[in-house]
Amino acid sequence: MASPSLSPGEFLGAQTRGVLAHGYKVDLRIATLPPEQVHLHSHEDAHFVLALDAGYRSLAHDPLTPRHQAFGPGALVWNPAGVEHRDCFDVAGGRFLSLSFMPPSGARLGDPLRLRGAAEGVVRRLVGATARFLAGDEMIIEGLALDLAGAVLSPDELDEDPAPEWLWRAGEIIADRAAQPGMEVRSIAAEVGVHPVSLARRYRRHYGQSPAAAIRQARADRAAGLMARGVDLAALADETGYADQSHMTRDFTRIYGLSPARYRALFR
Repeated sequence: MASPSLSPGEFLGAQTRGVLAHGYKVDLRIATLPPEQVHLHSHEDAHFVLALDAGYRSLAHDPLTPRHQAFGPGALVWNPAGVEHRDCFDVAGGRFLSLSFMPPSGARLGDPLRLRGAAEGVVRRLVGATARFLAGDEMIIEGLALDLAGAVLSPDELDEDPAPEWLWRAGEIIADRAAQPGMEVRSIAAEVGVHPVSLARRYRRHYGQSPAAAIRQARADRAAGLMARGVDLAALADETGYADQSHMTRDFTRIYGLSPARYRALFR
């Protein structure tokens, strides 16, 4: 009898916080089942799990964690789509973050992985971005999710063309259209004919930042130019592609290090 396959974005456990951003689903969850009630299953989509409590057991292991040993808090696990597993905590009540998405059609089944290094820093930022998520923050979630996916998907799985001519077109699109509301990395990727993870990885390699960060920076730069000329802040937010004035204030402050009001006061 085949093990059950969970639908995209579905996990065993109660959701305490959930965000859906441009095709990436991020949840903060509590494992509600004791280990003996967690049966072998798979997921239609691929996912990362960050254990926020001790006692997390997974098929994914590495030389620093023997197979008989449970992971401690902060362990980051990657489960490709379709992998059968029964990941669980030693006791019910363990907390975790999950990030799930549909992988590219060329992605292999592969084995679960315990990830370390840069990916751990990315997923920790994802916890904070999810907890404080407000309207307009989808680009932040998308950018972090793409960085994580780029750590596990190979160029072959993404069918990446070694020639990066399309990368310049992506940069031009960002420069020209950053002020359009609801702009998404995946829509840029579709226009230049590559997978969003390919775009994110190549963009970071060539430009030193993610495409999501480039969009946010271009918006802030455009806002800064208009701000200094006395344009009303509420109207400015709409004109430069932000969801609302509070979204503009958050993003602008992160990038420029001071609020729009304080920035505008510098030029009066």
